[in-house]
This record gives sequence, C-alpha cells and structure tokens, in this order.
Amino acid sequence: MKKLLLTAMLAGAAFVGVEAQNTIFNNPDNEPYVGVRAMYNLKCPGDLKIDDAGKMGLLGKGSGFGVGVIYNVPLFANLYIEPGVTLYYNTESIKAGAMDEMVDTEGVPFDLKHASMRKFGLRIPVMFGYHFDFTPDIKVSVYTGPELDLGLSNDQYMTIDVVGERFHAAPSAYGENAIIGMHRCNCNWKFGAGVSYDHYYLGIGGGIGILNMSDINYTTLYENYFEVSLGYNF
Repeated sequence: MKKLLLTAMLAGAAFVGVEAQNTIFNNPDNEPYVGVRAMYNLKCPGDLKIDDAGKMGLLGKGSGFGVGVIYNVPLFANLYIEPGVTLYYNTESIKAGAMDEMVDTEGVPFDLKHASMRKFGLRIPVMFGYHFDFTPDIKVSVYTGPELDLGLSNDQYMTIDVVGERFHAAPSAYGENAIIGMHRCNCNWKFGAGVSYDHYYLGIGGGIGILNMSDINYTTLYENYFEVSLGYNF
C-alpha cells in the first residue's frame, strides 16, 4: 500500500512538472491583446561616408521619446506576431566642424555656433517573437523583425555668425532647400527582449538602419537607435 501511494505521488509530481514545462513553451491560455508603450530612445547615427573621400563625423548622438500601441497575436505555441505604431520625437547634434567643411561660403566668414536636428516621425514595426511563461504572471519574451520609419518633419536648427552678425535658421532636412539633405523613409531591423509581470511590461531593444538616409550625392548615412520601453498590456 505504501509503495502504491508513493508511486502515485511520484507520478503526480511528474505530471505537474511536465505541465509546468509545457506552459513555459506552449501556454494554452494565449490570447490576443492590445498594449500601450512609452519609450526612451538613444539615437546613434553612423558616420557620413563620402565616396572616395572616407568618413565624416557629421551627426552626434541624440535622444528622444515615443509613445505607441501594439497588438500581440499568438501564432503557434508561444510564438507570436506583434504589429504596432509609435509616434516619436528625436534630437541629435550636428557637428560644427563637419558643417564648415560641407557648406560653401564663397569666401564669406562663416562660423557655425550651434546646430541640431529635431525630428518627428512614425515607426511601424512588425515583430515576430517568442515568450517563455515561467509563471502565470511572469513572462520573458524575445523578438525581431522589420520596422518602417517615416519622417513627418525634420528641422535643422542652426545658429550662425556671418560677418559679425548672428542669424538663426531652421531649414527642413527634406526638399531642395535642405542644407543636410535626408530621405523621409527608413527601414530598421529591430530586435529586443522584454519582461511582463501581470499587465506591466519592461523592454530593451534597438534598431539597425538598413536604408541610406543621406540625400547628398555620393554619400551614405545609416541611423541606429537603442530603446528602453515601459508598457501596460490590456
């Protein structure tokens, strides 16, 4: 009788262990949900590369923030697809020395005191990910996928001294009158990981720019960023 009871207890423990293991990789309670996100971005542009002339450090690091929504849809087991949309604002510095080399002043004394880029845009990611459900409340997820980045506005704020006079200008980076010409559309390859506790979410990740963002002939420039996000899943 004791052996029979011990065998039953061991079998029950094994069953519970198998069920817990299955839940980590295949939770039967997976359902679609909507989430909101707030994020901090650290912008890390690459060097401006000029054909046959090497690299130029035109843009410095910048930062910004964004707010957005996601829609998480289970596919198979704990595999999911997660489209979303984020409205963001980023700033980054323009290095004065590099600008002096790029702008033709035709012999006029030209002194760039300060310059920065301020950009509003939309990011539309489509992430594929997998989550590991260690408990009903604690989940760890990893994800990757493409992200469309559409610039809505991108102004280049500059303070310039010319022949003893100080001027302020804010030309757009888009169009024929841009001092530093940039394309509106970018495509990033995004990746990251996150932890969910109950309805709350904390994530880290980043995006690597795939498309050349420079609209200047014979040059290439790629934009990258690092991201920390907080969220709530409904």
